[in-house]
Amino acid sequence: MKAGDKMHLTGFMLYCPAPHMIMSWVYPEDKMDSGRYFDVEYWAGIARTLERGKFDMLFFADGWAGGVNAPGIKYAIQFPTQDPTVLVPYLSAVAPKLSYAITMSTTFYEPYMLARKMGTLDHITKGKIGWNIVCSISSGEAKNFGMDELPPHDLRYDRADEFMEVCHKLWNSWEPGALLMDMQNKIFADPEKIHKINHVGKVFKCQGPLTVPPSPQGHPYLFQAGASDRGRQFAAEHAECVFAVGNGVKQMRAFEDDMKTRFDRAGRDPDKLRIIWSAQPIVADSESEARDRLKEIRARIPLEASLALMSGHFNLDLSKFDVDTPVNQLTDLVVTGTKGMFEVYTKTNPAITLREIAGTYLSGSDDNPMAGTPAQIADHMVYLLEEGGGDGFQITPSYYAPHYYRDIVDNLIPVLVKRGVFRDEYEAQTLRDMMNG
Repeated sequence: MKAGDKMHLTGFMLYCPAPHMIMSWVYPEDKMDSGRYFDVEYWAGIARTLERGKFDMLFFADGWAGGVNAPGIKYAIQFPTQDPTVLVPYLSAVAPKLSYAITMSTTFYEPYMLARKMGTLDHITKGKIGWNIVCSISSGEAKNFGMDELPPHDLRYDRADEFMEVCHKLWNSWEPGALLMDMQNKIFADPEKIHKINHVGKVFKCQGPLTVPPSPQGHPYLFQAGASDRGRQFAAEHAECVFAVGNGVKQMRAFEDDMKTRFDRAGRDPDKLRIIWSAQPIVADSESEARDRLKEIRARIPLEASLALMSGHFNLDLSKFDVDTPVNQLTDLVVTGTKGMFEVYTKTNPAITLREIAGTYLSGSDDNPMAGTPAQIADHMVYLLEEGGGDGFQITPSYYAPHYYRDIVDNLIPVLVKRGVFRDEYEAQTLRDMMNG
């Protein structure tokens, strides 16, 4: 973030009981004023709160597996999950200034279906829709779609490359001025300006044209979160914004430098790259209160629950391994899922154990620097962006999401606005304009 820039803030969710922090669905029932995760009022409250706080967007991660082992079901480890593409149109009506992003997989969708859904959603949200491009990581997802296993990691990205080619052809199959709606001459559209794409590739065959007229953004704003070398290369060629996990300012700066170099090599403007870091701030009136709350939240997470979450992300049953043996000695531990997340731990400490990874996996540590007063957290957020690079934060709830985001908006956002590092009003009309502003 350059001097004078405003940071970007997004709210991270899955359409499930506990989107990120394990056991975050546990909350006193008499305090659940917005209901439970399956109540639409729960989501409407979150969207309205984020809009009141002038967040860029509400982001939905997603997955089509879960429930494949007992701990995952017992502790609601990103299970059950419902379809956010159905929820977003409702939310865009109750919080129309907020933008929305949805995770959709190039491994299981077909390009035409996805291009059509995204084009429609861009119309419904008036240009405030984004697509988080993923290739899927779970064998459980494969088995739900008639496959024994996922294709190899790099082949999934090869498929995704062609997937993107087809989508862009479809989104561009209407020329400017093709839609006439000429009432006097009774001509709806100019057939000379709407074209079949007749794509025939290694994986996909698609005739076109897209049945959706050009949407406000032309195509959804494009996100990607792959941290592996192949994932980073895919992001450099296709994404506009990258989600990442920062493990200190040196690692953050190295990631940004690498991504900007890749953008430049791909013939794209590195200055247009946006990087959003994962964050779980805990806001309280005092640092001690915030740290006590964080310790309480983390203490209630069972080891088997963390291992179940890691198993899903790494696409590997970790229950069969000795959790106290260094991972570099576990010869059968081969990660085929989110390699980048695994390497965040192993690159800095190859002798780390599964127990040690589980102790902080997606929950942080008790000395989390983003646990404190609003002023302390604001200080740290600005420090990370100034010293580590990047453009903002993907904020993830660590307890009952409607109240968590209310605490952030009521306490942290005013401090950021006062310091001039966050907006006090929406100005851009589309998600792309907002992210590029």
